[in-house]
Amino acid sequence: MSRATNLTVAALVGALTIGAATVGHAQQPKMDEITVTISRVMATSKIDQLSRADFFARVTIAGETFTTVHIPNRDVIRPNWTFKKKVPRGTHDIKLAIFDRDVTKEEIIDINRVRGKKDLDFKVNTANCLVLGFATPTRCGTPVTRAGVEGKRAQVTFSVSVKP
Repeated sequence: MSRATNLTVAALVGALTIGAATVGHAQQPKMDEITVTISRVMATSKIDQLSRADFFARVTIAGETFTTVHIPNRDVIRPNWTFKKKVPRGTHDIKLAIFDRDVTKEEIIDINRVRGKKDLDFKVNTANCLVLGFATPTRCGTPVTRAGVEGKRAQVTFSVSVKP
């Protein structure tokens, strides 16, 4: 090989190395951990005809669904159910639903004051730690209480926190 060819090869290898180093140092998105904690569920109507409620929760954080075990035969519970998910910094969807478990079926319980909607859908902005989607934005860590208005209904109290 000639000296010119060697310099060209060396320049090409140097450029590839610099390119690889640049790619290797690309910034990863900042990650946060969203925590949803359900602290209380209370039946506000008759849930079961022959017994008390058998509550459990299903929470979806940024597309991942978590389901609790049921707590049998209690119309008021303080379960301290906690759901956590790491997410990129930004705004993420949350869905919270309370169910009653019967022998043959699971039945969603109304916890939403909007008629025709039984579960709660809201968003969490992890950058400024706000819970969005209710009448007014709520700061993380503040308890939120919502109650249903139709059919088998309950009141739920929960909070959302974000940890960088």
